[in-house]
Amino acid sequence: MNNHATSHSQVVKEQGATQMSTPTRVISFTSGKGGVGKTHSLVNTGIALAQRGRNVLLFDADLGLANIDVLLGIQVEYTLHDVFEGRKTLDEIIVEGPEGISIIPAASGVDSICNLTFQERSILLQSVEGIAGSYDYLLIDTPAGIGSDVIYFNCASNEIVCVINGEPTSLTDAYALIKVLSRKYGEKSISILVNNVASEKHAQQAYSRLSRAVNQFLHIDLRYLGWVPSDATVRDAVTDQRAVIQEYPSSKVSLAISSFADRIEEDYHRLKVKGGVQFFFQQLLDVNNYGKEYDA
Repeated sequence: MNNHATSHSQVVKEQGATQMSTPTRVISFTSGKGGVGKTHSLVNTGIALAQRGRNVLLFDADLGLANIDVLLGIQVEYTLHDVFEGRKTLDEIIVEGPEGISIIPAASGVDSICNLTFQERSILLQSVEGIAGSYDYLLIDTPAGIGSDVIYFNCASNEIVCVINGEPTSLTDAYALIKVLSRKYGEKSISILVNNVASEKHAQQAYSRLSRAVNQFLHIDLRYLGWVPSDATVRDAVTDQRAVIQEYPSSKVSLAISSFADRIEEDYHRLKVKGGVQFFFQQLLDVNNYGKEYDA
């Protein structure tokens, strides 16, 4: 039994019980293609929010391919698969990361949440909903691309952050993802984070190219949330399996991520939440609304 994870979850519950004046903010981090730094952006943003006194839960939603624990060098003994099989409770699989963030590890061997049985989805709903409300933030790391899982988690989240870089393929694939979310699923607002670019000018240029296409062909509000510069410290931190914001707190990339976290915090009361954490997990349970419709 993972006693450390269980005690940490209990502490978060107790803290959250006194902080529930506002709903849990559910934000999915997504991208049209892999390799743009989506998971890295999510993990370090989560740590930055925790440094600001927030209770943060990270959900590795790429169920068959664990990324968050690998990025942070965390040894995971149990995953969601053990919860589905009845071997462990959710409290027993949650692991603690830097600055006290909580992590729900990906379930090795589970291809897709859309392929889960109704009973497994019910277990997921009941288990995570039971604790997620005790957190200030639930950050979802979706798979990359436009597959059914990606659509599934993005449509259920309160807010969507799409991570891009300056490469043409990143912009093309991001547009394809935004198009599906807008036209098929009625999403009205998506935020953009431009990652791994040489300067703010390059970030603005990348965003402008994407924004022009979106404004011309889609009815969706695209918001520019900020940019993260290219920085050699990222490669060093990834190699060391450490969070760059902890390993190199004064680096350009860490300062940019801190600024991004501040912007998210500032937006907390301005943005309208479309349903809260209960809405998120109810959508995951109702596979007919998203998974089957998208695959049809």
